[in-house]
Amino acid sequence: MWKRRFHSLLLFFLLCPVMLNAQLQGDYTVGGENPDFFDISHAVSILQYQGINGPVRFLVRPGNYGGFTVFTFMNATNQDTVTIQAENEIASSVIIEGRITLNGTNRLKLHKLTLADQVNASYAKLSLINTSNCMISHCEITNPSGGNYGTDEAMIKISAPWEGTLLKLTFSHCLIHSPEKTIYHTGRKSNLYFNNCSIYGQISSLTISYINIIFNQCNLTFNQDDLLDVITAMNGCVISTVNVPYALFIDGELTGNTFNCNVDCDSWLIHNNIFNENFVSSQVTIPVRIFGNTFKKEFQTIFTHSAHLAGNNFFGSCRINADNYRIWNNFFYSSVLFTHGGGHWIAHNNFHRNSTLDLLYADATIYNNNLGKLYILYPSYDQLYNNNFVCGNPDSVNFAGKNPSFYDPAYIDESNDLHATNPALIRKASGLFPLYNLDIDSTERQDIPSIGANEICLDLITDTVRISCADSLCLDLCMEEFEQYFWTPAGLFPSGGSRPVVYPGGDVMVYLNHTDSGIVDSLYIAMTDSLPAARLTFSVNQFEVQFTNRSGCASQFLWEFGDGATSADENPVHTYPHSGTFQGSLTAWNEYGADTRDFTVNIVIQSTGELLHEKIRLYPNPANDLLYIDTEENLLPLHLEIINSQGMILRTEILKGKETCLKLSGLNSGVYVARMSSAGNQYNFRFFVIK
Repeated sequence: MWKRRFHSLLLFFLLCPVMLNAQLQGDYTVGGENPDFFDISHAVSILQYQGINGPVRFLVRPGNYGGFTVFTFMNATNQDTVTIQAENEIASSVIIEGRITLNGTNRLKLHKLTLADQVNASYAKLSLINTSNCMISHCEITNPSGGNYGTDEAMIKISAPWEGTLLKLTFSHCLIHSPEKTIYHTGRKSNLYFNNCSIYGQISSLTISYINIIFNQCNLTFNQDDLLDVITAMNGCVISTVNVPYALFIDGELTGNTFNCNVDCDSWLIHNNIFNENFVSSQVTIPVRIFGNTFKKEFQTIFTHSAHLAGNNFFGSCRINADNYRIWNNFFYSSVLFTHGGGHWIAHNNFHRNSTLDLLYADATIYNNNLGKLYILYPSYDQLYNNNFVCGNPDSVNFAGKNPSFYDPAYIDESNDLHATNPALIRKASGLFPLYNLDIDSTERQDIPSIGANEICLDLITDTVRISCADSLCLDLCMEEFEQYFWTPAGLFPSGGSRPVVYPGGDVMVYLNHTDSGIVDSLYIAMTDSLPAARLTFSVNQFEVQFTNRSGCASQFLWEFGDGATSADENPVHTYPHSGTFQGSLTAWNEYGADTRDFTVNIVIQSTGELLHEKIRLYPNPANDLLYIDTEENLLPLHLEIINSQGMILRTEILKGKETCLKLSGLNSGVYVARMSSAGNQYNFRFFVIK
């Protein structure tokens, strides 16, 4: 009997890398040849039995491993961490097939591991119980089936305490994918962060008290429509939905995100987002702050009283169903309708010339706007003043209010940029709101006095107008007949007319002349020492983008294209490496300083030549191991390229049969493009691989 016990103890000492009761410190290998520990469970057992005396890393060698449980390990200080990671830094090389449980664990990191769920599993793949200061980093956590979890289970289950101090847990650069019950959170004392993760599926939370669930720079695809009381904040994320017939219900603070789905929002702070589909704000308890966003389609608010809208771009129609709105410094490319309510304040906004500001039984103070069309039921003369009507024709405005003007604002681009370039319409703001201390069309470089409607009529009262070198100037003579008049110098007035817009290249004296009496009046346009104004346009052709520099007062340029590439050319042509959304910028310099203009380029792979989508069929989508391609015989042979989301060509084949079965064994889970060409025609088909 004593011999068997002796052999067992001897075996334990041979497998253990350290003396019994010696604390762990440093790096240890797991699995493979001559390891310190034969598997992860063995390493964790020794960790918990002996404790640590400094940072510890378990370097796991390629292979398949069972699940394991980690409890609190002894003698850890606030500086000591334990990391379980793939030795070769390749997540797909280390596959954990069982359940991983962290229970009461502190300062532990899982790094570069693949957590593959077992078929028909009904319990969580990753269970985190009262775990704090832990990180799940660069891991792949997937379950393609995901439909067998119990009521209180999910692929990732996070159980926070109900009392005590707040715990912190971070997921960083992880791929998390399960069609159902992806992440489930319970408890009320935790801070949960998802940073740079790609998540597909569903997220639910049992409680919201004291919980902060924050997403930063994530790619999120939800197949659920209700995220109310789940998310605390989203920052810099891209959000889409799949198989969601209605809008995505969401709350929390939203900053710098791109939404590719309809949104019904209960958030109180909505800042610097892009909404590519319809948007509804339904927050009724706290005044909403909607600042610096771009709304590509319809915008609507419902009972969101006392909201503030500032610095937004509204490309679709707007419908306001509430009271006491503060609306300033916005661009409206389409019509705006106020259905009811009072106490509205609308100032310093630019409206497209074809848009209509429509107030039905709504009381509002409206001033210092560039307005297109205006319709007010029961208007108040005292509450409409100092507005400019961009139509330029007083006869077309039924109700102009006090002190109206009728200048062409000379918008930079009426389709995409409603900044006015006419100095007559550039005024300093009132300073009521410290966040926006300048008017919508003013910048720090400009100090141009307001030029009223009577100051640029036939009798030019002013002798000198000072503008920056990037500005234009509209000279409105307030007259219809111009047959016997003309402007000089002729090179500055190519179009002539009674309302010319000039773009001086330097200091210049302009003259209004009459064919009989000669010079009628003159005006000196003086250029001030000016900071540059960065401006640009671009056109997209597949992956190639032609940038056109329209900056003023600039001699040097720097383009940052958003993919890591730069250029100092004035009008560069740039080829993007793959499809996607790229946030770039143009910086323009002169001897006085610099100015930067941001831009967004959307690269969408498009078909060229004859459309082949009716002649080619790819299925299933999403695919797992096999992808079938059916094509008409007259297209054969068909050249096929498989391209990943980074634009890399992974496979090339020649299809010679009408029916092809393509094996996907070498492709990881993700988004791919099948590029097919035949006789000069090309078709690109996006498909998903889920494993």
